[in-house]
Amino acid sequence: MTTAEEQELSHADRHDLDKLARWKDGLDSASGDSASAFPVCAIFLVGPEHREAHDIFRRYRSVFEELGGGFHHLVIFGQHGISTTQVAFLEEFGMEQDVVPMVAVAPMVDGTQSAWSVELPKGERSGELDETQAWSAVLEAVRAASTRNGALSLDGVSGVSDKALRRGGLSAGVDGVLAELGG
Repeated sequence: MTTAEEQELSHADRHDLDKLARWKDGLDSASGDSASAFPVCAIFLVGPEHREAHDIFRRYRSVFEELGGGFHHLVIFGQHGISTTQVAFLEEFGMEQDVVPMVAVAPMVDGTQSAWSVELPKGERSGELDETQAWSAVLEAVRAASTRNGALSLDGVSGVSDKALRRGGLSAGVDGVLAELGG
């Protein structure tokens, strides 16, 4: 690895670890309030070259903001390079680096021990986002669940995989990743 690559990786690690700590603080502060009114947390794992996945993240952010979701409901890791945070979350979901870019969607309900994952398009995009893909169906299901203040159901959505969280629930996973990375 060259010095420039090491610096970039170091920047990616610092950036994502800082974001992980802020995200944990947001999750902790929301745990006792009406955070359950917004049904999910979406975790994007991308690389800097995955421009279409970045655009999909921006679409999620716009919809989440419209529905009243906060910072702790949507997070992205890896946009500045593969980071130890990104790798740790892949391990938390029992996945390998080759699935990146992807989004994992976890219910905000305490005790939920799994998340849904959706692989996202790799690389650049030409034209408009393809809203016939699984990521769009998931986003519409989040919108429906949020609008009716109900639980998210992704049964029957093609391209969605159910993944058990290694440490149990979302909160335990975030705590474990942060402790593992020394944050």
